[in-house]
Amino acid sequence: MKFHCNVEIYDRTLSVCSQRRSQSILAFSKKSTDDDDVCLYLQTRQNKRGTKYQITKNIERVFTKFVDNGKITIRLTQPSHDLIIQSDTIQLKNFLRLLNLIISGHSQRYNSLVKQCTLTSDVSFNSNEFSVGKVKVVVKKKSEYPTLQGFPRTTQELILSGLDRKSFDRQILRLQSLRILDLSGNNICYLPRELGTLPHLQQLLLSQNNLGKSPKSKWAWLEQAAIRHNLHFLDISDNSLTNLPLQIRNLSALVHLKVSKNALTRLPCNIRVLRNLKVLDVAKNNLLYLPASITCLRLQLLNVMENPFINFENFLCDNGEEYKNTTKNIRMQSLVEWSAKSILKSRITYDASTIPYTLVEYLDEAKYCQYCSTACFDSYIKKFMYLTLSCIELKTSVSQSHFKFECYFCSTVCANNYHSH
Repeated sequence: MKFHCNVEIYDRTLSVCSQRRSQSILAFSKKSTDDDDVCLYLQTRQNKRGTKYQITKNIERVFTKFVDNGKITIRLTQPSHDLIIQSDTIQLKNFLRLLNLIISGHSQRYNSLVKQCTLTSDVSFNSNEFSVGKVKVVVKKKSEYPTLQGFPRTTQELILSGLDRKSFDRQILRLQSLRILDLSGNNICYLPRELGTLPHLQQLLLSQNNLGKSPKSKWAWLEQAAIRHNLHFLDISDNSLTNLPLQIRNLSALVHLKVSKNALTRLPCNIRVLRNLKVLDVAKNNLLYLPASITCLRLQLLNVMENPFINFENFLCDNGEEYKNTTKNIRMQSLVEWSAKSILKSRITYDASTIPYTLVEYLDEAKYCQYCSTACFDSYIKKFMYLTLSCIELKTSVSQSHFKFECYFCSTVCANNYHSH
């Protein structure tokens, strides 16, 4: 068994790294064909002769806390080294499974596995085994698509644009090193929840698909921990979206969001939680106004080109009545609203595993008072007002004074105080 990985060696006696992280090969070997003692053989490009580490009674501890992120640490007694190993999660777990069998002792299963997976004392590796795996994969034609052989596990950038695919290929979920995924120019309607579990995905391009046809439940991939903390760039432009999914609020690391060429009439108020967002492209939609919560962001670029922003003083609703610049919806708070406010007040993290999913959706739709920042749900006052938008660059096809902001207030007092303020 030859295991390709990256290994860093930390010398505990000197408190320094005796070997920086480098591309390596690990294997199990025997001192001789008749010997049952199995060693761990480590070879790097710099150390072609390799180093053998005794396993039996020599491994002090194996740290597996981050094994799902593709990382483990093996602490040796002699020499006083920590082997910090990083690799594909699936391969790493297979390696760890065999290592645990060797450590635990002899058994029928152990003997058969060792016989199949260990090498003899004359183990050697070719230099070409250290060649870097394919990092970028581009499929330009349907005929080139690797349906049977799949994609290399080392793939970090995968481009599958313009292939007219109607479904998501679940082979992609095996690419634990994937950082950039381009699925633009297809006919994909929804994405699996597991997409959000890819540990290193930073850029996701989904333009020119049919995600607008996806039901609310099919946006669960935006709720997974990995994508929430790692995704920096998301392009869902030209997807026939009439509403921006509320789960967008989960993407705490998002820097660039592109949702141009859709059919959006409004943006959700919860966009205010995207504190790292620098670039927002909502050009070529049907936006009539912007949420006041957008003023909480520190945007460097806001593109609102080709949107039909209207003058509310002369605007009529669908029923022909004149649009009201101020809407009052003051009512007694429901038990659901009390529950939602209690959760927000406690500042606890929540998801569908800890509270009912309907309450999660309710919380995602929270509006915040423009004056005191208190959350308001069913009881509020809505006003359309001109506000100052702090943005380094603003792209618009009309004068900035021609579009208003949708503001919410939790009470009449806050609404009046904000107006006087």
